[in-house]
Amino acid sequence: MMSSSPETSTRTTGAHRAQRQERDRAAARTLAQRPPARYEPYLDGLFTYCMSVLCDHDAATAALGDVLALAERRGGPDAAGDRRAWLYALARWACLRKLAEAKQKRQATHAAGRHGASHAPAGPPVAEDVLEARRRELSLLAWPEAAGTTPEQREALELAVRHHLAAHEVAAVLGMDLAGARELLASAACEVERTRAALAVVEIGDCPSVARLTGDNQFVLSSALRRELVRHVDDCPRCRRSAERAIPGRWPGAMITPAELPVLEAPRAALCTAPTHSPRARGAAVPRFDRRGFPMDPKDRAARRDRLRARAVTTTVVATVVAAPVLALWAAYRG
Repeated sequence: MMSSSPETSTRTTGAHRAQRQERDRAAARTLAQRPPARYEPYLDGLFTYCMSVLCDHDAATAALGDVLALAERRGGPDAAGDRRAWLYALARWACLRKLAEAKQKRQATHAAGRHGASHAPAGPPVAEDVLEARRRELSLLAWPEAAGTTPEQREALELAVRHHLAAHEVAAVLGMDLAGARELLASAACEVERTRAALAVVEIGDCPSVARLTGDNQFVLSSALRRELVRHVDDCPRCRRSAERAIPGRWPGAMITPAELPVLEAPRAALCTAPTHSPRARGAAVPRFDRRGFPMDPKDRAARRDRLRARAVTTTVVATVVAAPVLALWAAYRG
């Protein structure tokens, strides 16, 4: 049975292997000098995406380095529209891999601690002013109005609003069909607008019930508080009128929120020295690509493995059931 793989062919001759190794070395040399110019329009957005997922400057830089290395080796689509979605799909895969690696490292550290093993040495110290700058950088990615969205909605909305991806590009990045992506974006935008309406009512400050919910002006918009505020705006005629006056023509569900969200500047100098994983290094994780050439979601790969495993089990069971009468007849004959 054929399976999708990072390469087109499942068999590699010596000549082909040498060509690919030379291509990998050329890609590494190119990235060591500076990111190729064709990726320049996407660097800031890709780094911002990696930061929003990983919430760590160094991890995001390493993930973006992996994206550029994979893109150099793989080639990718020729059309500019497809290339942007493809690069974001690579970034999504790289971030998911980084998260999985971090989880495995935490589990290994926890297990080593139980057995009294020594901890791995910490990385080089980072200056306090650099850490403060990185904290400010990360705070720019906060989006309080998206507090009521699910993780799936938030991811789709980030791609559409912060990164200006069209619905078909969001669908390609997330591995969804276009109708599903549009439905996800519409539901996410509705939740953002409901939160925006609730925050507008809080800012107006003419409802005693809202004042009791928030306490003072220094409140933190938690999911629970957001839920209470949205419910109150839905139920309170006065607050509903206030929200409609505050955001005319943009009542929840009317349109995708037009907010312009900040994008971070990618650390271009650091990208030249960011450690990357060769896709053909022993033990290195590499994405599997679907028929379009987009990396498969790890969840899709896991589901595919489960389906193949279930199919193998079913085949074994069916073969056993079919063979049962024959085995019984043979046992009777031997008896």
